[in-house]
Amino acid sequence: MNRRSLLKLGIAAAAVTVGGGHTPYRQWAVYRRKHLLIGTAKADPASYALGKRLAALLAEKLPESKARVTRGPDSRRLASLIATGQIDVILLRRDEAAALAEGRGDFADYGPVELRGLFAVDDHILVSRDDFPDRHAYLVAGTLTDHTETWDGAGPYSDGPVPAHAGAQAFALKQPLPDLKESDVAATPGSHPHKH
Repeated sequence: MNRRSLLKLGIAAAAVTVGGGHTPYRQWAVYRRKHLLIGTAKADPASYALGKRLAALLAEKLPESKARVTRGPDSRRLASLIATGQIDVILLRRDEAAALAEGRGDFADYGPVELRGLFAVDDHILVSRDDFPDRHAYLVAGTLTDHTETWDGAGPYSDGPVPAHAGAQAFALKQPLPDLKESDVAATPGSHPHKH
């Protein structure tokens, strides 16, 4: 191979590396603005199975959410994503939620994170950050609670290792659906289950 061909190959490789390095992130950012992503861990097979069922139910009953399940390798990766605002909702075991909220154990590098409970499924909790809009939390918790007959061991989140989200509490207390504030839209570039 002559020097000129080698140079062209090097430039092409650099263009692919530089161009491709940013594209997936931009695509992820756009995707998560349009979908409620439920983070689950590959290392916890039960969380993925539960997450798929929750996402399918939300996608059917709350179509504006465009809910989808996504999987990280383990709960530490989920902790990183939620702590940095790259995802709004994750499914954790109760003990993991407590550890992340307190910033201890495997989650010392990511916490403490102000987690709030949305819904309980067996030994798992669907949690969000505290800045997840009240309106969205109300709609997610309400939709899932209204359809708990689809599986055993599921129900509204009321007590446990993290506080219940204010929106989930408002639904449980049969209060009106909270308004979506401008600050909510700015604070959560991700999932918007209902924009009206």
